[in-house]
Amino acid sequence: MSRNSESGYSSDENTISPQELIAQDQRRFAKSYDVEEEMMRSANGILYTGREISTGESVVIKQIPRGKISEVKQVQNRPVPSEIYYHFKAAQASDYVVAPLDWYERRSSFVLVMERLDGFVDLFEFSKKYGAINEEAVRIIAGQLVTCCMELSHAGICHRDIKDENILINPDTLEIRLIDFGCASREDNCFTTARGTPSYWPIEYFENRLLSAEPLTVWSIGAVIYILLTGNWETDETGQMRRNFLAERNLNSYTVSLLDRVFCPDPMMRITMKEILASGWC
Repeated sequence: MSRNSESGYSSDENTISPQELIAQDQRRFAKSYDVEEEMMRSANGILYTGREISTGESVVIKQIPRGKISEVKQVQNRPVPSEIYYHFKAAQASDYVVAPLDWYERRSSFVLVMERLDGFVDLFEFSKKYGAINEEAVRIIAGQLVTCCMELSHAGICHRDIKDENILINPDTLEIRLIDFGCASREDNCFTTARGTPSYWPIEYFENRLLSAEPLTVWSIGAVIYILLTGNWETDETGQMRRNFLAERNLNSYTVSLLDRVFCPDPMMRITMKEILASGWC
């Protein structure tokens, strides 16, 4: 992972104190970007609209408070939030990831600068506006999402918080981009702790407190697909999803069969991402 603006300190970074590195980052950021308006607050940071001073290009600026950082990775001999590390790595692996542009360290936070995509909204807002959408459109969206998650898996990354709020979509073209790598981690065979949003955790976590990367991802992808197809997603306190069989009556039988395989309670029998793509459904 490289930085956009490395000149001036990278060659002698080992001889500069952490305090001076932070001061240099703050000066570079002030010269490079204007922060405009607050967009939203998430569980792990604050997002702002911004502008690159030299080009006038619109960007998104995410401030990650140090108190929200639970894991760090080494980048250029410096500790950075794992979110930044995995976001850059994911963008190298998949074109379906919002492009990160640069990062900066500040005294009380880190700053991640990302591209701003005109016309895109998150799937939560998209679903709130349009409700259940036709199956053909869902297949187009799902195909991109499954492909993205497979590409991340091949790069050794598990996003661990796939949900409608973390997917941007262009309503006109149905292009999608994945965002927010605050819960991402290396794709191990098994996780003993869950991250992200409880209503998107698969049922096996509630039963035995164990998660495998691919079955977890497939279940979360299925939740997104279900929201797009039916307009709702509900689970109970045991992790059991509440299927809307009335809405499912309007779906193609092949689609319903695919949902059965996606939400198979046995994670070892659950359909894989490769099998979803090979099925021809998306």
